[in-house]
Amino acid sequence: MKKVKLLGTLCLLVAMTASVLSGCSSNAGQNGSSSPGDATNGSASDNPFKDHMEISVSWWGIGTGFAQRDDLLQKIEKDFNVTLKPMDIGWDNYKEKSQVWAAAGTLPDIITNALTSDQPATYNEWVNQDLIHALPDDLSAYPNLKTVMEVKGVEGINRDGKYYAIPRMTFPLSEIEAVWAVDRAFFVRKDWMEKLGIEDPKNFDEFNAMLKAFVEKDPDGNGKKDTYGMVMNTLGYFKSAFVPTFPEFGNNGWLKEDGKWIPFYASKKMDEVVVQARKLYQEGGLDPDFAVAKAGEGNQKFYQSKAGAFAFKSGSVLQSNGVRTEWEKNNPGLDFFDHVKIVHLWPDSEGNIYRQVNRPWWSETMINADVDDKKLDRILRIYDWLLSPEGKEVFDYGIEGKDFTKEGDKYTIIREKDENGQFIDLKKKYPSMDIISQMAAWRDASGIEDNEANRAAFGDKPVQFVQDEIKWQLDNAKPIPTEFDIQTLSTPAKDKLSAINFDDDFTRVILSKEDPVKMWHDILKVYDSKGLQQAIAEVTAEMVKRNK
Repeated sequence: MKKVKLLGTLCLLVAMTASVLSGCSSNAGQNGSSSPGDATNGSASDNPFKDHMEISVSWWGIGTGFAQRDDLLQKIEKDFNVTLKPMDIGWDNYKEKSQVWAAAGTLPDIITNALTSDQPATYNEWVNQDLIHALPDDLSAYPNLKTVMEVKGVEGINRDGKYYAIPRMTFPLSEIEAVWAVDRAFFVRKDWMEKLGIEDPKNFDEFNAMLKAFVEKDPDGNGKKDTYGMVMNTLGYFKSAFVPTFPEFGNNGWLKEDGKWIPFYASKKMDEVVVQARKLYQEGGLDPDFAVAKAGEGNQKFYQSKAGAFAFKSGSVLQSNGVRTEWEKNNPGLDFFDHVKIVHLWPDSEGNIYRQVNRPWWSETMINADVDDKKLDRILRIYDWLLSPEGKEVFDYGIEGKDFTKEGDKYTIIREKDENGQFIDLKKKYPSMDIISQMAAWRDASGIEDNEANRAAFGDKPVQFVQDEIKWQLDNAKPIPTEFDIQTLSTPAKDKLSAINFDDDFTRVILSKEDPVKMWHDILKVYDSKGLQQAIAEVTAEMVKRNK
Protein backbone atom coordinates (compact mmCIF):
# COMPACT_ATOMS: atom_id res chain seq x y z
CA MET A 1 0.00 0.00 0.00
CA LYS A 2 1.32 3.44 -0.90
CA LYS A 3 2.48 5.77 1.78
CA VAL A 4 0.30 8.76 2.55
CA LYS A 5 1.00 11.69 0.23
CA LEU A 6 2.51 14.81 1.71
CA LEU A 7 -0.37 16.83 3.10
CA GLY A 8 0.96 20.14 1.84
CA THR A 9 1.27 18.89 -1.72
CA LEU A 10 -2.23 17.47 -1.71
CA CYS A 11 -3.77 20.61 -0.28
CA LEU A 12 -1.98 22.74 -2.87
CA LEU A 13 -3.05 20.63 -5.81
CA VAL A 14 -6.45 19.18 -5.01
CA ALA A 15 -8.25 22.29 -6.22
CA MET A 16 -6.55 21.90 -9.60
CA THR A 17 -7.17 18.19 -9.98
CA ALA A 18 -10.61 18.18 -11.55
CA SER A 19 -9.84 20.77 -14.21
CA VAL A 20 -6.49 19.28 -15.22
CA LEU A 21 -7.72 15.70 -15.29
CA SER A 22 -10.55 16.71 -17.57
CA GLY A 23 -7.93 17.91 -20.05
CA CYS A 24 -6.05 14.59 -20.18
CA SER A 25 -6.35 12.96 -23.53
CA SER A 26 -6.04 10.28 -23.36
CA ASN A 27 9.57 -2.04 -28.26
CA ALA A 28 12.48 -5.09 -26.78
CA GLY A 29 15.85 -5.38 -28.51
CA GLN A 30 18.55 -7.87 -29.23
CA ASN A 31 21.04 -10.11 -27.50
CA GLY A 32 18.51 -12.19 -25.63
CA SER A 33 15.60 -9.77 -25.39
CA SER A 34 12.45 -10.19 -27.44
CA SER A 35 11.97 -8.31 -30.68
CA PRO A 36 8.82 -6.86 -32.24
CA GLY A 37 6.97 -9.50 -34.17
CA ASP A 38 7.57 -12.20 -31.56
CA ALA A 39 3.98 -11.77 -30.43
CA THR A 40 2.84 -14.05 -33.23
CA ASN A 41 5.64 -16.62 -32.95
CA GLY A 42 6.23 -19.56 -30.63
CA SER A 43 3.90 -21.31 -28.25
CA ALA A 44 1.68 -19.50 -25.76
CA SER A 45 4.00 -20.49 -22.94
CA ASP A 46 7.08 -18.75 -24.40
CA ASN A 47 5.36 -15.74 -25.97
CA PRO A 48 6.04 -12.66 -23.78
CA PHE A 49 3.39 -10.69 -25.70
CA LYS A 50 0.56 -13.22 -25.42
CA ASP A 51 -1.77 -11.07 -23.29
CA HIS A 52 -3.01 -7.78 -24.72
CA MET A 53 -2.38 -4.78 -22.45
CA GLU A 54 -3.45 -1.15 -22.34
CA ILE A 55 -0.53 1.10 -21.32
CA SER A 56 -1.06 4.78 -20.57
CA VAL A 57 1.74 7.16 -21.58
CA SER A 58 2.36 10.83 -20.85
CA TRP A 59 4.34 12.93 -23.30
CA TRP A 60 4.43 16.50 -24.56
CA GLY A 61 1.68 16.84 -27.19
CA ILE A 62 0.96 13.11 -27.33
CA GLY A 63 -2.77 13.73 -27.77
CA THR A 64 -2.14 15.37 -31.14
CA GLY A 65 0.69 13.04 -32.14
CA PHE A 66 -1.36 9.91 -31.54
CA ALA A 67 -4.68 11.29 -32.83
CA GLN A 68 -4.35 9.86 -36.35
CA ARG A 69 -3.37 6.37 -35.17
CA ASP A 70 -0.88 6.29 -38.05
CA ASP A 71 0.80 3.19 -39.48
CA LEU A 72 3.88 3.49 -37.27
CA LEU A 73 1.84 3.63 -34.07
CA GLN A 74 -0.28 0.70 -35.24
CA LYS A 75 2.86 -1.31 -36.03
CA ILE A 76 4.32 -0.75 -32.56
CA GLU A 77 1.03 -1.64 -30.89
CA LYS A 78 0.64 -4.78 -32.99
CA ASP A 79 4.24 -5.93 -32.49
CA PHE A 80 3.99 -5.62 -28.71
CA ASN A 81 0.28 -6.47 -28.45
CA VAL A 82 -0.57 -3.28 -26.60
CA THR A 83 -2.78 -0.24 -26.90
CA LEU A 84 -0.95 2.95 -25.99
CA LYS A 85 -3.30 5.38 -24.27
CA PRO A 86 -2.08 9.00 -24.52
CA MET A 87 -2.16 11.31 -21.51
CA ASP A 88 -1.23 14.80 -22.66
CA ILE A 89 1.19 17.20 -21.02
CA GLY A 90 2.44 20.59 -22.25
CA TRP A 91 5.84 22.20 -22.02
CA ASP A 92 4.34 24.90 -19.84
CA ASN A 93 2.49 22.62 -17.41
CA TYR A 94 4.08 19.17 -17.34
CA LYS A 95 5.58 19.59 -13.86
CA GLU A 96 2.33 20.81 -12.33
CA LYS A 97 0.23 18.26 -14.18
CA SER A 98 2.37 15.37 -13.00
CA GLN A 99 2.07 16.63 -9.43
CA VAL A 100 -1.71 16.78 -9.78
CA TRP A 101 -1.78 13.20 -11.06
CA ALA A 102 0.52 12.11 -8.26
CA ALA A 103 -1.69 13.72 -5.60
CA ALA A 104 -4.84 12.21 -7.15
CA GLY A 105 -3.35 8.74 -7.62
CA THR A 106 -3.86 8.88 -11.39
CA LEU A 107 -0.32 8.84 -12.75
CA PRO A 108 0.00 7.10 -16.13
CA ASP A 109 1.77 3.77 -16.45
CA ILE A 110 4.66 5.44 -18.30
CA ILE A 111 5.48 8.79 -16.72
CA THR A 112 7.47 11.45 -18.56
CA ASN A 113 9.04 14.09 -16.34
CA ALA A 114 12.32 15.84 -15.50
CA LEU A 115 12.73 15.13 -11.81
CA THR A 116 16.16 13.48 -11.75
CA SER A 117 17.72 16.38 -13.65
CA ASP A 118 15.65 19.36 -12.50
CA GLN A 119 13.82 18.43 -9.29
CA PRO A 120 15.80 15.85 -7.32
CA ALA A 121 13.90 16.67 -4.12
CA THR A 122 10.61 15.74 -5.81
CA TYR A 123 12.22 12.59 -7.20
CA ASN A 124 13.18 11.63 -3.63
CA GLU A 125 9.61 12.32 -2.46
CA TRP A 126 8.12 10.13 -5.19
CA VAL A 127 10.50 7.30 -4.27
CA ASN A 128 9.70 7.63 -0.56
CA GLN A 129 5.96 7.77 -1.24
CA ASP A 130 6.07 4.59 -3.35
CA LEU A 131 4.67 6.41 -6.39
CA ILE A 132 7.15 4.95 -8.86
CA HIS A 133 8.31 1.42 -9.56
CA ALA A 134 11.86 0.29 -8.91
CA LEU A 135 13.56 -1.26 -11.93
CA PRO A 136 14.60 -4.92 -11.61
CA ASP A 137 18.03 -5.49 -10.11
CA ASP A 138 18.84 -7.79 -13.02
CA LEU A 139 18.39 -6.05 -16.39
CA SER A 140 20.08 -8.75 -18.47
CA ALA A 141 16.79 -9.46 -20.26
CA TYR A 142 16.87 -5.87 -21.54
CA PRO A 143 20.47 -5.41 -22.78
CA ASN A 144 20.02 -2.03 -24.48
CA LEU A 145 18.32 -0.62 -21.41
CA LYS A 146 21.02 -2.13 -19.21
CA THR A 147 23.66 -0.20 -21.17
CA VAL A 148 21.91 3.09 -20.43
CA MET A 149 21.71 2.35 -16.73
CA GLU A 150 25.49 1.76 -16.65
CA VAL A 151 26.39 5.20 -18.04
CA LYS A 152 28.71 7.23 -15.78
CA GLY A 153 26.63 9.62 -13.72
CA VAL A 154 23.47 7.54 -13.70
CA GLU A 155 24.51 6.06 -10.36
CA GLY A 156 23.65 9.44 -8.88
CA ILE A 157 19.92 8.71 -9.22
CA ASN A 158 20.24 5.41 -7.34
CA ARG A 159 18.23 5.44 -4.11
CA ASP A 160 19.03 2.80 -1.49
CA GLY A 161 20.44 0.46 -4.12
CA LYS A 162 17.50 0.81 -6.53
CA TYR A 163 16.80 2.76 -9.70
CA TYR A 164 13.39 4.32 -10.14
CA ALA A 165 13.90 6.12 -13.44
CA ILE A 166 15.26 5.50 -16.92
CA PRO A 167 17.31 8.55 -18.00
CA ARG A 168 16.43 9.87 -21.44
CA MET A 169 19.90 10.14 -22.97
CA THR A 170 20.48 13.15 -25.15
CA PHE A 171 23.01 11.50 -27.44
CA PRO A 172 24.54 8.06 -27.98
CA LEU A 173 27.67 7.71 -25.84
CA SER A 174 29.84 6.98 -28.87
CA GLU A 175 28.85 10.31 -30.45
CA ILE A 176 28.25 12.51 -27.43
CA GLU A 177 31.21 14.86 -27.97
CA ALA A 178 30.41 15.39 -31.63
CA VAL A 179 26.75 16.12 -31.07
CA TRP A 180 27.22 18.46 -28.15
CA ALA A 181 29.73 20.32 -30.32
CA VAL A 182 26.92 21.38 -32.67
CA ASP A 183 24.32 22.00 -29.98
CA ARG A 184 25.16 25.71 -29.76
CA ALA A 185 25.86 28.14 -32.57
CA PHE A 186 25.59 31.74 -33.69
CA PHE A 187 24.25 31.88 -37.23
CA VAL A 188 25.19 35.21 -38.79
CA ARG A 189 24.33 36.91 -42.09
CA LYS A 190 27.70 36.76 -43.80
CA ASP A 191 26.39 38.89 -46.69
CA TRP A 192 25.56 41.65 -44.19
CA MET A 193 29.01 41.33 -42.65
CA GLU A 194 30.65 41.65 -46.07
CA LYS A 195 28.50 44.66 -46.99
CA LEU A 196 29.41 46.46 -43.75
CA GLY A 197 33.08 45.42 -43.82
CA ILE A 198 32.85 43.38 -40.60
CA GLU A 199 35.28 40.58 -39.83
CA ASP A 200 34.64 37.68 -37.46
CA PRO A 201 34.67 39.08 -33.90
CA LYS A 202 37.76 38.27 -31.87
CA ASN A 203 36.39 39.40 -28.50
CA PHE A 204 33.17 40.46 -26.81
CA ASP A 205 33.47 44.14 -27.75
CA GLU A 206 33.82 43.28 -31.45
CA PHE A 207 30.84 40.93 -31.14
CA ASN A 208 28.75 43.71 -29.61
CA ALA A 209 29.90 46.16 -32.28
CA MET A 210 28.85 43.74 -35.03
CA LEU A 211 25.37 43.39 -33.57
CA LYS A 212 25.01 47.17 -33.18
CA ALA A 213 26.03 47.62 -36.84
CA PHE A 214 23.27 45.22 -37.94
CA VAL A 215 20.79 47.53 -36.20
CA GLU A 216 22.16 50.94 -37.12
CA LYS A 217 23.78 50.65 -40.58
CA ASP A 218 20.90 49.44 -42.76
CA PRO A 219 22.44 46.09 -43.77
CA ASP A 220 19.43 45.10 -45.90
CA GLY A 221 19.62 48.37 -47.86
CA ASN A 222 15.96 49.32 -47.65
CA GLY A 223 16.65 52.76 -46.19
CA LYS A 224 14.84 51.96 -42.95
CA LYS A 225 16.03 51.27 -39.44
CA ASP A 226 14.06 48.04 -39.15
CA THR A 227 16.67 45.35 -38.51
CA TYR A 228 17.71 43.62 -35.32
CA GLY A 229 21.06 42.46 -33.99
CA MET A 230 20.77 39.05 -32.31
CA VAL A 231 17.64 36.99 -31.77
CA MET A 232 17.47 33.62 -30.03
CA ASN A 233 15.47 30.43 -29.97
CA THR A 234 15.56 30.39 -26.16
CA LEU A 235 17.66 32.10 -23.51
CA GLY A 236 19.85 29.00 -23.11
CA TYR A 237 21.30 29.45 -26.60
CA PHE A 238 21.95 33.15 -26.03
CA LYS A 239 23.93 32.39 -22.85
CA SER A 240 26.64 30.80 -24.97
CA ALA A 241 27.79 34.31 -25.88
CA PHE A 242 29.39 34.53 -22.44
CA VAL A 243 31.30 31.24 -22.51
CA PRO A 244 34.63 33.01 -23.30
CA THR A 245 34.03 35.19 -20.23
CA PHE A 246 32.87 32.39 -17.94
CA PRO A 247 32.86 28.84 -19.44
CA GLU A 248 30.65 27.15 -16.81
CA PHE A 249 27.96 29.77 -17.40
CA GLY A 250 27.33 28.11 -20.76
CA ASN A 251 26.01 24.87 -19.25
CA ASN A 252 24.88 25.92 -15.77
CA GLY A 253 27.73 23.98 -14.21
CA TRP A 254 29.31 23.81 -10.77
CA LEU A 255 32.91 24.90 -10.34
CA LYS A 256 35.55 25.03 -7.64
CA GLU A 257 36.30 28.57 -6.49
CA ASP A 258 38.21 29.61 -3.36
CA GLY A 259 38.29 25.99 -2.21
CA LYS A 260 34.51 25.51 -2.40
CA TRP A 261 32.28 23.84 -4.96
CA ILE A 262 29.68 26.39 -6.03
CA PRO A 263 26.90 26.65 -8.65
CA PHE A 264 27.80 28.93 -11.55
CA TYR A 265 25.57 31.77 -10.41
CA ALA A 266 27.50 32.05 -7.12
CA SER A 267 30.81 32.70 -8.94
CA LYS A 268 32.64 36.01 -8.92
CA LYS A 269 32.81 35.70 -12.70
CA MET A 270 29.09 36.51 -12.86
CA ASP A 271 29.93 40.19 -12.31
CA GLU A 272 31.45 40.51 -15.77
CA VAL A 273 28.69 38.41 -17.36
CA VAL A 274 25.87 40.67 -16.12
CA VAL A 275 27.80 43.77 -17.24
CA GLN A 276 28.24 42.35 -20.74
CA ALA A 277 24.64 41.15 -20.98
CA ARG A 278 23.33 44.57 -19.96
CA LYS A 279 25.60 46.21 -22.53
CA LEU A 280 24.25 44.04 -25.35
CA TYR A 281 20.71 45.02 -24.46
CA GLN A 282 21.29 48.66 -23.60
CA GLU A 283 23.26 49.41 -26.76
CA GLY A 284 20.69 47.76 -29.00
CA GLY A 285 22.47 44.66 -30.25
CA LEU A 286 20.11 42.29 -28.45
CA ASP A 287 16.52 41.77 -29.60
CA PRO A 288 14.49 44.21 -27.47
CA ASP A 289 11.64 41.67 -27.32
CA PHE A 290 13.73 38.71 -26.14
CA ALA A 291 12.26 38.71 -22.63
CA VAL A 292 8.63 38.43 -23.75
CA ALA A 293 9.07 36.25 -26.83
CA LYS A 294 7.95 32.64 -26.55
CA ALA A 295 10.33 29.86 -27.55
CA GLY A 296 10.86 30.04 -31.31
CA GLU A 297 9.30 33.46 -31.89
CA GLY A 298 12.63 35.20 -32.24
CA ASN A 299 13.58 32.73 -34.98
CA GLN A 300 11.15 34.33 -37.39
CA LYS A 301 13.02 37.64 -37.37
CA PHE A 302 16.09 35.82 -38.64
CA TYR A 303 14.18 33.71 -41.15
CA GLN A 304 12.50 36.85 -42.50
CA SER A 305 15.84 38.67 -42.93
CA LYS A 306 15.13 41.11 -40.14
CA ALA A 307 17.96 40.00 -37.82
CA GLY A 308 21.67 39.62 -38.44
CA ALA A 309 22.44 36.91 -35.89
CA PHE A 310 20.55 33.97 -34.46
CA ALA A 311 21.47 31.94 -31.37
CA PHE A 312 20.44 28.32 -31.89
CA LYS A 313 22.25 25.05 -32.70
CA SER A 314 24.16 24.27 -35.89
CA GLY A 315 22.66 20.79 -36.04
CA SER A 316 19.29 22.40 -36.83
CA VAL A 317 20.48 22.76 -40.42
CA LEU A 318 19.50 19.09 -40.76
CA GLN A 319 15.87 19.42 -39.70
CA SER A 320 12.78 19.60 -41.85
CA ASN A 321 11.68 22.72 -39.96
CA GLY A 322 15.20 23.82 -39.05
CA VAL A 323 17.09 27.03 -39.66
CA ARG A 324 18.06 26.37 -43.29
CA THR A 325 14.64 25.13 -44.39
CA GLU A 326 12.75 27.97 -42.73
CA TRP A 327 15.20 30.63 -43.95
CA GLU A 328 14.95 29.47 -47.56
CA LYS A 329 11.16 29.24 -47.28
CA ASN A 330 11.11 32.93 -46.35
CA ASN A 331 13.75 33.87 -48.92
CA PRO A 332 12.68 32.00 -52.08
CA GLY A 333 15.36 31.48 -54.70
CA LEU A 334 18.23 32.18 -52.28
CA ASP A 335 20.70 29.58 -51.06
CA PHE A 336 21.05 29.65 -47.27
CA PHE A 337 24.75 28.81 -47.40
CA ASP A 338 25.47 31.75 -49.72
CA HIS A 339 24.10 34.18 -47.16
CA VAL A 340 24.57 32.63 -43.72
CA LYS A 341 27.55 31.24 -41.81
CA ILE A 342 28.47 30.30 -38.25
CA VAL A 343 30.60 32.75 -36.29
CA HIS A 344 32.68 30.92 -33.72
CA LEU A 345 33.33 32.01 -30.18
CA TRP A 346 36.58 33.81 -29.43
CA PRO A 347 39.28 32.63 -26.99
CA ASP A 348 39.11 33.39 -23.29
CA SER A 349 41.80 35.35 -21.44
CA GLU A 350 44.05 32.27 -21.44
CA GLY A 351 43.64 31.59 -25.16
CA ASN A 352 41.17 28.69 -24.82
CA ILE A 353 38.11 28.27 -27.03
CA TYR A 354 35.32 26.25 -25.43
CA ARG A 355 32.50 24.19 -26.87
CA GLN A 356 29.27 23.01 -25.39
CA VAL A 357 29.04 19.89 -23.25
CA ASN A 358 26.46 18.93 -20.67
CA ARG A 359 25.09 16.03 -18.65
CA PRO A 360 24.34 12.95 -20.72
CA TRP A 361 20.59 13.12 -20.22
CA TRP A 362 17.68 15.42 -19.66
CA SER A 363 14.36 14.11 -18.33
CA GLU A 364 13.46 10.51 -17.69
CA THR A 365 10.87 7.78 -17.87
CA MET A 366 9.37 6.54 -14.62
CA ILE A 367 6.92 3.67 -14.25
CA ASN A 368 3.86 3.83 -12.05
CA ALA A 369 4.28 1.76 -8.89
CA ASP A 370 0.83 0.27 -9.46
CA VAL A 371 1.80 -1.71 -12.58
CA ASP A 372 2.12 -5.44 -12.02
CA ASP A 373 5.16 -7.53 -12.96
CA LYS A 374 3.76 -8.52 -16.37
CA LYS A 375 3.08 -4.95 -17.41
CA LEU A 376 6.46 -3.85 -16.05
CA ASP A 377 8.12 -6.49 -18.22
CA ARG A 378 6.14 -5.36 -21.29
CA ILE A 379 7.11 -1.71 -20.76
CA LEU A 380 10.78 -2.60 -20.32
CA ARG A 381 10.70 -4.76 -23.47
CA ILE A 382 9.25 -1.82 -25.40
CA TYR A 383 11.97 0.47 -24.07
CA ASP A 384 14.68 -2.02 -24.85
CA TRP A 385 13.51 -2.09 -28.47
CA LEU A 386 13.29 1.70 -28.60
CA LEU A 387 16.98 1.76 -27.65
CA SER A 388 18.01 -1.01 -30.05
CA PRO A 389 19.62 -0.82 -33.53
CA GLU A 390 16.34 -2.21 -34.93
CA GLY A 391 14.46 0.68 -33.38
CA LYS A 392 16.99 3.20 -34.70
CA GLU A 393 16.55 1.79 -38.19
CA VAL A 394 12.80 2.44 -38.01
CA PHE A 395 13.31 5.97 -36.70
CA ASP A 396 15.94 6.79 -39.35
CA TYR A 397 14.34 5.13 -42.38
CA GLY A 398 10.71 4.32 -41.56
CA ILE A 399 8.88 1.06 -42.15
CA GLU A 400 10.69 -1.47 -44.31
CA GLY A 401 8.91 -2.13 -47.60
CA LYS A 402 6.88 1.07 -47.23
CA ASP A 403 9.60 3.69 -46.76
CA PHE A 404 12.83 1.86 -47.61
CA THR A 405 14.32 -1.36 -48.88
CA LYS A 406 17.58 -2.88 -47.76
CA GLU A 407 20.20 -5.20 -49.22
CA GLY A 408 22.88 -5.98 -46.69
CA ASP A 409 23.99 -2.58 -45.39
CA LYS A 410 22.67 -0.70 -48.43
CA TYR A 411 19.47 1.31 -47.90
CA THR A 412 17.23 2.60 -50.68
CA ILE A 413 14.69 5.28 -49.79
CA ILE A 414 11.33 4.64 -51.48
CA ARG A 415 8.93 6.86 -49.53
CA GLU A 416 6.90 9.60 -51.16
CA LYS A 417 8.29 12.98 -52.23
CA ASP A 418 6.78 16.43 -51.80
CA GLU A 419 6.06 19.02 -54.49
CA ASN A 420 9.72 20.12 -54.41
CA GLY A 421 11.00 16.62 -55.06
CA GLN A 422 12.21 16.13 -51.49
CA PHE A 423 11.41 12.98 -49.57
CA ILE A 424 8.56 13.60 -47.15
CA ASP A 425 9.86 13.91 -43.62
CA LEU A 426 9.06 10.81 -41.60
CA LYS A 427 7.70 12.93 -38.76
CA LYS A 428 5.19 14.48 -41.15
CA LYS A 429 4.21 11.14 -42.65
CA TYR A 430 3.89 9.56 -39.21
CA PRO A 431 2.86 12.17 -36.60
CA SER A 432 3.54 9.63 -33.86
CA MET A 433 7.20 9.36 -34.97
CA ASP A 434 8.24 12.52 -33.13
CA ILE A 435 7.00 10.96 -29.88
CA ILE A 436 7.79 7.27 -30.25
CA SER A 437 11.32 7.90 -31.50
CA GLN A 438 12.13 9.99 -28.42
CA MET A 439 10.37 8.14 -25.63
CA ALA A 440 13.55 6.34 -24.56
CA ALA A 441 16.26 8.69 -25.89
CA TRP A 442 16.26 12.11 -27.52
CA ARG A 443 18.15 10.73 -30.51
CA ASP A 444 19.54 14.14 -31.48
CA ALA A 445 22.59 12.39 -32.92
CA SER A 446 20.60 10.80 -35.76
CA GLY A 447 19.71 14.21 -37.08
CA ILE A 448 23.35 15.15 -37.74
CA GLU A 449 24.77 11.85 -38.97
CA ASP A 450 26.36 11.54 -42.39
CA ASN A 451 24.13 8.76 -43.67
CA GLU A 452 21.97 7.95 -46.67
CA ALA A 453 18.78 8.98 -44.91
CA ASN A 454 20.03 12.51 -44.21
CA ARG A 455 21.64 12.95 -47.62
CA ALA A 456 18.43 11.81 -49.29
CA ALA A 457 16.28 14.07 -47.15
CA PHE A 458 18.45 17.23 -47.04
CA GLY A 459 21.08 16.95 -49.76
CA ASP A 460 24.86 16.75 -49.68
CA LYS A 461 25.62 20.40 -48.88
CA PRO A 462 23.75 20.61 -45.52
CA VAL A 463 25.17 17.28 -44.36
CA GLN A 464 28.71 18.40 -45.20
CA PHE A 465 28.12 21.78 -43.52
CA VAL A 466 27.34 20.03 -40.23
CA GLN A 467 30.22 17.58 -40.58
CA ASP A 468 32.63 20.47 -41.19
CA GLU A 469 31.32 22.26 -38.09
CA ILE A 470 31.79 19.15 -35.95
CA LYS A 471 35.38 18.85 -37.18
CA TRP A 472 36.11 22.52 -36.46
CA GLN A 473 34.75 22.29 -32.94
CA LEU A 474 36.59 19.08 -32.08
CA ASP A 475 39.85 20.37 -33.59
CA ASN A 476 39.80 23.87 -32.10
CA ALA A 477 37.68 23.96 -28.95
CA LYS A 478 37.82 22.33 -25.54
CA PRO A 479 34.72 21.05 -23.76
CA ILE A 480 33.42 23.36 -21.05
CA PRO A 481 34.92 22.14 -17.73
CA THR A 482 32.09 20.13 -16.19
CA GLU A 483 31.86 18.16 -12.95
CA PHE A 484 29.20 15.64 -13.92
CA ASP A 485 29.18 13.98 -10.50
CA ILE A 486 27.63 17.09 -8.94
CA GLN A 487 24.80 17.17 -11.45
CA THR A 488 23.38 13.95 -10.05
CA LEU A 489 24.46 14.55 -6.46
CA SER A 490 21.56 14.85 -4.03
CA THR A 491 21.94 16.62 -0.66
CA PRO A 492 19.14 18.18 1.41
CA ALA A 493 20.08 21.79 0.71
CA LYS A 494 21.19 21.25 -2.90
CA ASP A 495 17.86 19.62 -3.76
CA LYS A 496 16.07 22.78 -2.63
CA LEU A 497 18.07 24.94 -5.05
CA SER A 498 15.70 23.79 -7.81
CA ALA A 499 13.33 26.46 -6.46
CA ILE A 500 15.74 29.14 -7.73
CA ASN A 501 14.71 30.53 -11.11
CA PHE A 502 18.01 31.86 -12.39
CA ASP A 503 16.81 32.68 -15.92
CA ASP A 504 14.11 35.03 -14.64
CA ASP A 505 16.54 36.80 -12.34
CA PHE A 506 19.18 37.08 -15.06
CA THR A 507 16.61 38.52 -17.47
CA ARG A 508 15.51 41.04 -14.86
CA VAL A 509 19.10 42.25 -14.47
CA ILE A 510 19.47 42.65 -18.24
CA LEU A 511 16.30 44.73 -18.54
CA SER A 512 16.90 46.95 -15.52
CA LYS A 513 18.62 50.34 -15.47
CA GLU A 514 20.12 49.77 -12.02
CA ASP A 515 23.77 48.86 -11.53
CA PRO A 516 23.91 45.25 -12.80
CA VAL A 517 26.64 44.07 -10.40
CA LYS A 518 24.89 45.47 -7.32
CA MET A 519 21.61 44.00 -8.55
CA TRP A 520 23.18 40.60 -8.94
CA HIS A 521 24.75 40.68 -5.49
CA ASP A 522 21.33 41.53 -4.02
CA ILE A 523 19.85 38.53 -5.82
CA LEU A 524 22.57 36.31 -4.35
CA LYS A 525 21.52 37.43 -0.87
CA VAL A 526 18.03 36.14 -1.66
CA TYR A 527 19.58 32.86 -2.83
CA ASP A 528 21.46 32.67 0.46
CA SER A 529 18.13 32.90 2.29
CA LYS A 530 17.00 29.88 0.24
CA GLY A 531 19.89 27.76 1.47
CA LEU A 532 22.61 28.48 -1.10
CA GLN A 533 25.47 28.56 1.40
CA GLN A 534 24.30 25.38 3.09
CA ALA A 535 24.12 23.67 -0.29
CA ILE A 536 27.66 24.80 -1.08
CA ALA A 537 28.86 23.43 2.26
CA GLU A 538 27.12 20.06 1.72
CA VAL A 539 28.36 19.63 -1.84
CA THR A 540 31.90 20.67 -0.92
CA ALA A 541 31.96 18.17 1.94
CA GLU A 542 30.73 15.41 -0.35
CA MET A 543 33.31 16.24 -3.00
CA VAL A 544 36.06 16.16 -0.36
CA LYS A 545 34.95 12.62 0.44
CA ARG A 546 35.33 11.82 -3.24
CA ASN A 547 38.76 13.52 -3.27
CA LYS A 548 37.75 16.17 -5.78
